Amino acid sequence: MRLINYLRDSLIFLDIEAKDKEDAIAKIVNLMYESKSISDPKKFLNEVNQRESLGSTGIGKGIALPHARTQNVKEIVIAVTRLKEGIEFNAEDGQPVQLIFLLGTPLKAVGEYLKVLARLSKLLRDDKVHKSLLKASSPVEVRKILEDAEN
Repeated sequence: MRLINYLRDSLIFLDIEAKDKEDAIAKIVNLMYESKSISDPKKFLNEVNQRESLGSTGIGKGIALPHARTQNVKEIVIAVTRLKEGIEFNAEDGQPVQLIFLLGTPLKAVGEYLKVLARLSKLLRDDKVHKSLLKASSPVEVRKILEDAEN
């Protein structure tokens, strides 16, 4: 299982402005819908927010991994988002979040979904990867950073 297989340049969004966690998630979901990655943005947003209400997906170091299992995707999708400014996300370390990796997974792909979350979490805790993602100038560069980190 390689993360790079789930990444698409059309789902890498750089320097998005958001006033808070809810605004950020809503904007990312709308961008995912515009890129035809999800079928029903309203339902998917509700599913992500329901999951988030169980406990913050802010994993620390300015990174969040909001996610939902849903009927609104045909395959696992990952939207990679860098916010222009960090926002409060109730992260475990209390730091503002600037990198958001929002995952949508088909209901039947539970095992694969958990592997993707674990793999992402491990890669993103690497300081070099984190710093590079904050400086990346294009979706192609973000993809390359993550691909190199996997190798």
